[in-house]
Amino acid sequence: MYVCACKAVTDRTIGAAIASGAGNVDDVARRCGAGSGCGGCWPELERLLAEHAERLTEGHGRIAV
Repeated sequence: MYVCACKAVTDRTIGAAIASGAGNVDDVARRCGAGSGCGGCWPELERLLAEHAERLTEGHGRIAV
């Protein structure tokens, strides 16, 4: 699903950016472009970042899939 309409970036691409080390919206924007346009997707990017951090916490450093 597209999360960032401005840059046509999907949730999978954003997930890959987060998994490769993006820790905030600016990092995501640098890695894949999402969030670097109008900013309308920032709430969803923040949710995805928080979800990833929660999975890391639950898995004690391992991503639960």
